[in-house]
Order: sequence, then C-alpha cells, then structure tokens
Amino acid sequence: MPKLGCIGIDVGGTKTRFDLFDDRFHVVQSIKIKTEKDPEDFKTELTKAVKKFIKNAAPRLIVSGIGVGFAGTVDMKKGIVLSAPNLSLLEGFSFKKALEPFTNSEGVNVYNDVHAAMYGELKLGSAVGCKQALGVFIGTGIGGAIVSNGQLHFGASGLAGNIGHYLFQPYGPLAGSERHGILDEVASRAAIAGAAASFALKGWAPHLLEEAGTDVSKIKSSDLARAIRAGDKSIEELVRSRAQIVGIVLSNLVDFFNPEAVVLGGGLTDAMPKLIREEVTAGIKAHSNADARRELRVVTAKLKGHAVTAGSAKLASETNRP
Repeated sequence: MPKLGCIGIDVGGTKTRFDLFDDRFHVVQSIKIKTEKDPEDFKTELTKAVKKFIKNAAPRLIVSGIGVGFAGTVDMKKGIVLSAPNLSLLEGFSFKKALEPFTNSEGVNVYNDVHAAMYGELKLGSAVGCKQALGVFIGTGIGGAIVSNGQLHFGASGLAGNIGHYLFQPYGPLAGSERHGILDEVASRAAIAGAAASFALKGWAPHLLEEAGTDVSKIKSSDLARAIRAGDKSIEELVRSRAQIVGIVLSNLVDFFNPEAVVLGGGLTDAMPKLIREEVTAGIKAHSNADARRELRVVTAKLKGHAVTAGSAKLASETNRP
C-alpha cells in the first residue's frame, strides 16, 4: 500500500531547491535549479520539477501536499507572492494556480522562507521541544522567525520575526532600503560581501581576491569561509564583528521575549557555524540581562540547506492530513 509523501520547495533569489519527503520526512530525492526571473519561465521550471517528483514517487508514495518557502512576503491564504526584494518580477505570482493540478485544492501551501525554516527546526531539528524560541537566518538578507508557546507565530500581517529591518542606527546613507541603519544593511551576507570586496581590492584579503575577485555578486558565503581558513585575517575580523552585531541586536530580544533557544541558520551560518555561533553568543552575553539568558541556548540549524523545504513540507502535510 502506498504511503503519503510531500514536496518542499525553497525559492531563493538565485536558486530553487526541491525535496521529495517520505512519510518519516526522510529526503527521497532532491533537485536544485536556477531561479528564473521571468514568471512564465519560472512556472515552466517549477512545474517540470514537480512533475518529475510525482512520477518518481509513484507507486510507493502519494504526494499529499506541496509546501513552498519563498524569499519574500506572501499571502498564505491565497498562495500569492506579495513582495520579493530579489525577485520583483515574481510579485503577484500564484503558486496555488501553478501547482494545484498536482495535488488537491487545498494541497498547496506557501510561506515566508524563514518561517518555514524555523518550523522545520522546531519539528525536526535543533528546536524540537522548545516552547519559546527565536530563529535568525543569515543569507543574502537576514530573516527571522518566532516560536511562542510551541507554535510558529506569524503575526497580524504574517511578518513576525522580520529582524532584518531591526533599526539600530537611525542615520547614515541609504543602501537599497527605505530605512536608515537596519541590520540587513550591515550583517547580511550581501553587506559583508560588499565590505569584503573592498578589502580584496585594497590588497587586504589576497586569498579572497584569488578565490572570488572583487565582484560582490560573486562572493558567496563559502568563499568567505575559505578565505578565512586560508589566512585572510581581515575577512575573519569582518565576519566576526558583523556576527557580533547580530548578537547585540538579539540581546534586546532576549531581554524582551526571554526565549529558551536562538537558532542560527542560513548560508553564512552553514558555511562557518562555529564562528557565527561564537560571535552571536558573545554579542548576546555582553548586552543582555543575565537572568533573561539563564535558560538560553544558542544553537545552529540542524537541517541546514533542507530547513526551508522540510519546514514548508511539514506545514503542508499537517494542513492537508486526510
């Protein structure tokens, strides 16, 4: 007798990951493709990958739901992209319309990617058993999520946890944001890559220069990690200082929310988990109340690159139980 499976999709600014999960949430198959910017091309590649999964799943698995984690703001009820900083042409795209032919009418569920990732960690990863927790995922941008009373907290508008827009310096030059001095502009991978490119250009980071050059768009988290291991002290100091700023910002939330865990994830954390955890912890410890952090654990995401797909698929499976 076939078992129920589900599909998780992680739509990022440059790549989209598809994971097919069995009933125990083991990964059966994975596909990674370039994220197409044109809506029609995106839809074509999206449906092609899902068709392939469903064909490969049969007859052992019946796909009961499809969960999508999207890097932007979404209407969870309608399954539509509302805003997408790095994929503006996909604003208004309906995942429900594109994917409903492959499952039942309620089988497609769409979430913000960091909300989905934190749910994956809550149910299957580093935050299992937590009642109160914060998630911070550092990638191209910085996203956050909140767990309250053991449940993912979406907020009144579905935007709860938007730590990337945390204001910590209310003046200075704008850098692609409507607000001055937000965390995203300082501690995201994109922001760090911008500073790192400047260091490489000035000759302060020879290993990074050789590895990735000075084009900010080509400096990935893995490039920064390799440069540090190769001996670029300026890059190590840069990453450590920016990660500690994340911890300083989190110290306010630790005092305010009093969580039992902070889960760190995203591409930058996955590339150098020990360093990021050390510096975020140092920032929290130096600026938070000792009583508020007494029960606090700072941990890295267990699911890593599969956090978004696992979380979105898990949410979809729970929503669409027969």
